[in-house]
Parts: sequence; structure tokens; C-alpha cells
Amino acid sequence: MTKTVLSFLRLSLVAAMLVAGPGLAWAQLSLPDTEFLEDVKNGRRDNVYKSLVRGQSANTSNGIGQTAVMFAAMGNHVDIIDLLLQNKGNVRLKDREGRTPLFWASAAGHSEAVEALLKAGAPPNDIDRQGTSALMIASRRGFDEVVRLLIGAKADVNLTDHTGRTALMWSAESRNAQVPAMLKKAGAR
Repeated sequence: MTKTVLSFLRLSLVAAMLVAGPGLAWAQLSLPDTEFLEDVKNGRRDNVYKSLVRGQSANTSNGIGQTAVMFAAMGNHVDIIDLLLQNKGNVRLKDREGRTPLFWASAAGHSEAVEALLKAGAPPNDIDRQGTSALMIASRRGFDEVVRLLIGAKADVNLTDHTGRTALMWSAESRNAQVPAMLKKAGAR
């Protein structure tokens, strides 16, 4: 990283701490943690690898609990997901909203990341604080390949969120007619 970028990051952290006060957890991230998460987000595998070799935790998180594995899933950086998992990255950790890496990959429609996370043991039926599952968010957004993978991993097609809605109900917001058909074929009511 250039000295200008490092200076900017340091100033940003100081400004955030001054504005937020001592209670805000993300302002307490160290510069190496911030750089590491930025490298993960931006798909810079070589930098991520070097950080892990230097002892950076594969489960580093920001102040709202979003982990490196989550950021890799959001960006569909499957090579980085694999690297993090080889270094004790945890696919079961949840952020403050109760969302897992699988949720974030599903929400973004990243079928490759979803497949990698499922193979690594990510539970397909975890729900967030609103009761929303990965299948529900993928159904709502019309990501048929992600829905297919989640159904194949035994995601519960009749799970309800806190408002009583199922993935089939959420799929009505999607413009992809394949999704409700797939859900019905899998036994959704």
C-alpha cells in the first residue's frame, strides 16, 4: 500500500474514533486488520496470503461482526474463501444481524461462493435476526442457481421468517418464474 493510502487510513481511523467515542468497536480495529479486510474485499489474494502467513486471523471481523470469510463471499472471491478456510476461517460465524457468509453469498447471487461454503459445511438453514434464511433472500432476488444449490443442500423450503413468510412467498417479489417452480417442486407450500 502506498504511504498516501496508509496515511488516509490512519486519519480515517482517528477521525472515526473521535466522532464515535470509545464505545464503537469498528473504530478500534487496528490498521493491519483494516488493510486485511480491504485486501479480502478487493480480491487481493497475494496480500491476504501474506497477512495470514504473518499471523493475521482468518476470522478477523469489523465492528459489526462481518468477517473476512463474509467479505470474500460477498465479492465471490472463491480462491480467497478457500485460502481463509485452509487457515481456520469459520463459515458458521454470524455478524451482528445474525447473517453468515452463506447468507451474504446468497444475497449477492454468487453461486460459486455458495457452493464453496456449502462444501465447507455452512449450515443452509441458519437465519438472521429477522428470521430470514439464505434461501429466502436468494428466492426474493430471483437467483435460481443459488436456490438450486441451497435446495440441494437440504435448505428448508417451508421455513418461515418472523413475519410468517416462506421462501415461496418471498419469491413472488422476484421476476424469475423458475424460482417459485423450483421451490414448489421441492415441496414448498
